[in-house]
Amino acid sequence: MTILLCMASPSYAQLIAKDSTGVMAISLDEVTIQARSIIEKGDRKVILPTQNQLKMSSSGIDLLGKLQLPRITVDIMSGEITTSGNGEVQLRINGVRVTYTEISSLSPEDILRIEYHDTPGVRYGNAAAVIDYITKNKKAGGSVSGGAIHSLSSNRTSIDDMISGRYNYGKSEISANVRYIQRKGDWTREYDERFIFPDNELHRLETGEQTLFNKKLLASNLNYTLQEKGKYLFNAQFRYTLQDNPAGYEDRKSKLYTSDSDIPVSIYDHTQERNHLPSLDLYYQQNLKNDQRLIFNLVGTYIKSSNTRIYQEKQEGIANTELYSDIAGKKYSLIAEGIYEKKLGQGTLTGGLRHMQSYTDNRYEGEDVMNVLLKQAESYAYTEYKGKIQNWGYIANLSLNRFYYSQRDNHSERYGFQPSLLVSYNPVDNLHFRYHINLKNNAPSIAYLNDVEQRIDILQTRRGNPDLKSFRSTIQDFNAIFSTGIFSIDALVSYAYEKNPIMESVIYEEGMFIHTYENQKSFQHLAAEVTFKIKPWKDHISLSVTPGINRYISTGNNYLHTYTLKELRINLDASYKNWLLSFMTITPPNRYVYSEQLLKGDLMHTLMIGYKQPAWSIMAGIHNPFMKTYRSENANWSALNPVKSDIHSTNMSNTIVVKLNFNLNFGRQYKGANKGIQNIDTDSGILQGTKE
Repeated sequence: MTILLCMASPSYAQLIAKDSTGVMAISLDEVTIQARSIIEKGDRKVILPTQNQLKMSSSGIDLLGKLQLPRITVDIMSGEITTSGNGEVQLRINGVRVTYTEISSLSPEDILRIEYHDTPGVRYGNAAAVIDYITKNKKAGGSVSGGAIHSLSSNRTSIDDMISGRYNYGKSEISANVRYIQRKGDWTREYDERFIFPDNELHRLETGEQTLFNKKLLASNLNYTLQEKGKYLFNAQFRYTLQDNPAGYEDRKSKLYTSDSDIPVSIYDHTQERNHLPSLDLYYQQNLKNDQRLIFNLVGTYIKSSNTRIYQEKQEGIANTELYSDIAGKKYSLIAEGIYEKKLGQGTLTGGLRHMQSYTDNRYEGEDVMNVLLKQAESYAYTEYKGKIQNWGYIANLSLNRFYYSQRDNHSERYGFQPSLLVSYNPVDNLHFRYHINLKNNAPSIAYLNDVEQRIDILQTRRGNPDLKSFRSTIQDFNAIFSTGIFSIDALVSYAYEKNPIMESVIYEEGMFIHTYENQKSFQHLAAEVTFKIKPWKDHISLSVTPGINRYISTGNNYLHTYTLKELRINLDASYKNWLLSFMTITPPNRYVYSEQLLKGDLMHTLMIGYKQPAWSIMAGIHNPFMKTYRSENANWSALNPVKSDIHSTNMSNTIVVKLNFNLNFGRQYKGANKGIQNIDTDSGILQGTKE
């Protein structure tokens, strides 16, 4: 770290005199300590927020948006965090994986730094990015915080409310938080679809009508921590999540026109879903002599799911097609993990064991009744060494994983190695290079492994495939970073190759088009993006611009598709005294190509202004002020069933948004240790028959 001592003026900034012992004493009237705000550590970026960024932020999520990290997008309206390429973003506090609500309730003044792992190791599972907040730990006092984000529109409801509280006494801390989200409005879905039969072709054109979607989420957490600094830490968390979707995004009403009939067909497609997810997380950390540490984590989860779908086709008021499905599911899972860490000179050795065991019981009712019992086990053993030689840094790790799956008479057991290597080079302070390669073994989703069928409509069926095999992927990226003064450039080139990936196939059987999943030949994704960031006026103005390009090559057993997607992200954050201004164009997270599908959404824009006080803040703005209609244009290039869809809504444009935050503290004192890991299971394993 570079430290500069700056004195205002020699005439009064320093006073030199001898004290009673004769030692020369120097008194500095004004001292400024200036450090680089981002420190490259090879495997991660360490971000040191400035005092102004902390002062003008109202939560941990708000602060993350102001930092404008490369490849990370924070929606300033909803707070949703996404990364380039649709990868998973893990949020952590002091190493422990936490939920969005816990980051939302994190007071900026408690944050020491943020560690951004943009190439996470095997310890973090399938995460594309890990954002770890390192905080002060309180030993006395407490806090109450909350926030609300509401859109003001007669045709759309968007609610995001949160409240959190914590209290510290001696070695103990107890905390709780609750978050409620609702998204309600209208979509219009339209389809241009063709069915290629062996002897003819059917063309179906759907003209959509406005259809309600309504999704709700209630997430809660109760937490207790007991710790003695430098010795041990015990943590127990109980979480409960309720997902209630009375009307799904896939719902639609439309008029269907076909090439074989002059009479239109009325379509009604409605899905209702409800999931209960309680879990208990027990954690223990023991610090040992000689820079050693042991960590144990045990998580039990229960998922109760229900999914009901009704699909109807009416012609001249008479129903000629009606499909009904009712899925009820129960899943029990147990995750156990143990980690050993030891510092060896300038390096660190880490080893770990992780095992997940689950039992799933799903009952499908519709045209047929079927009980599906799934047993799944995943085990990992891994080791990692991190070291440094002069200006070079390296991280090498290797894991052995086992995947077991059984359903009725189908059993599968597979093993795989997953090596990874990261090499970094820092020739000078403001220039950094890094190369990373990771070989992964990918297990099939248990939803795809279901030996069941779900009707989509009169001509289409979705079918699981219990014969799916795990597949290997190779991910490589090269990163170059240059920063000087008020300007920085962060360039990334990445290449991902999947051999025999699991992708969708469409086959024709006895008058029905079957959408199923198979191990295809390969999938390739080449991406490049550059983030230009400038701060022309200290911390008062920060502007980042990120152009990017993505090239996709999807090679199936019977198809080859290539596509290029361009994108642009702009983020402006400004503050002066107590006033705030934010503007962002957001590339929606559903812009990608995989298998034979293209999902391509418009850019979305948000402009907000606000006022900040130490204990509260208020912001108001407008969502999508520069467009009348938001739309997502999707396609499926299947040779047997090509589809183009246009999903659009006027309710997501020119919407007024109000955002409130408050944070109250009392009797605060600091110290403590940090929890290092957290596991959770959220996959219900249900195969659905909705139209994509």
